[in-house]
Amino acid sequence: MLFYESIGVGKPIVFLHGFLENHKIWNRLQNGLFHHNQIITIDLPGHGNSENLQDVNTMEEMAEKVIEVLDELNLEKVTFVGHSMGGYVTCALADIFLERVENIVLVNSSTLSDDEAKKNQRLKACETARKNFNALVSFSMPTLFATHHRDQFKDELKFVKEIALKTPIEGICAALKGMRERPDRSSILYDFKGEIYIIVGMNDETVNPELFLSLIPDLPNIHLYKFNSGHMTYMENYDEVLSILKSI
Repeated sequence: MLFYESIGVGKPIVFLHGFLENHKIWNRLQNGLFHHNQIITIDLPGHGNSENLQDVNTMEEMAEKVIEVLDELNLEKVTFVGHSMGGYVTCALADIFLERVENIVLVNSSTLSDDEAKKNQRLKACETARKNFNALVSFSMPTLFATHHRDQFKDELKFVKEIALKTPIEGICAALKGMRERPDRSSILYDFKGEIYIIVGMNDETVNPELFLSLIPDLPNIHLYKFNSGHMTYMENYDEVLSILKSI
């Protein structure tokens, strides 16, 4: 069973963190929502307090583990909020476990699969993590925030670095391998009948915003929000993201 925390009462919202993150990344949003919602935050395999048990953690297998948590909590249908890799898992949930998904919120994520360049980059990141993990974290973490926000969000940057450095190498490589194997799930943008909220950072250097925006259809159940942020929109535009989540 994956590690999880559940606080609050009301409409359940499940938060799925990104790569090199864990459930603590949602602390501020959790505190802003739990008075009116049941907030479930989960550590995905190989991250935080959840063990890594295999060489590759596919998005589909992560989704199965998330469903086990829902079963444990006796929750039939929930809204999922996924950041980056957590968004990939959310897409897998909407594809495979449709009956358990009420709404989806993709934060700095995408329905697209990796191109060949990105797949190669993920393998190189695994190699770098094994050789010099501190260097990988020190180099990559600042790029998560928009250039014009880095001075303003120094405390948040320190926080995400601390979380990243606690992630075990095997969990890192298993997630990287899983992400590079994920299929294109853009069909859910047309097939999913619940509400889809898409939060995009226009200065995101991790997930290409322009490419994803080019394929999002203009449908009544799709709500698109664009911010002048990097990959950490839920921190860089906290008030706006909180308002969006309260409206669901």
